[in-house]
Amino acid sequence: MSGFEWQVEGEGFDAARRDMADLERKLQQGAVRSGLVRAIGPTKRLAKRLAPHDTGDLARAVGHRSISKTAKARLGIEPDTVALLVGTNRRINGRWQGRKGLWHERGTENMDANPFLSPALEQTQSGFAGRFYDGLTRYLDRKGLRT
Repeated sequence: MSGFEWQVEGEGFDAARRDMADLERKLQQGAVRSGLVRAIGPTKRLAKRLAPHDTGDLARAVGHRSISKTAKARLGIEPDTVALLVGTNRRINGRWQGRKGLWHERGTENMDANPFLSPALEQTQSGFAGRFYDGLTRYLDRKGLRT
């Protein structure tokens, strides 16, 4: 410690301090999200290759999206935690492909399982941490926050 004590006061200072805290949180969340997106990239690419290609809809539907606060609460995830859902979570030709992806992944009483997401995850899990930190570092470099 320097031994100096100082205090800044003024009109709007508390609001500025709150804004700075919010900015820090947004930067942290942006960096973590960037790291996660980078880390799951190979999983998404492999899942697209392994997906059934009868029409190609399932492969095109593989993607990621942020999990809403409501879904986080339902799943027991802290509201400020950055979380992504990887799967068949897009509309293709006007149809949501999530249920179709689940049927292929787990099977039904009339259809054997034809998993493509879980094998993709298993085959790409090594190196996840390295890819995560690479994405996080790239984000911080883009923002000029890493020295």
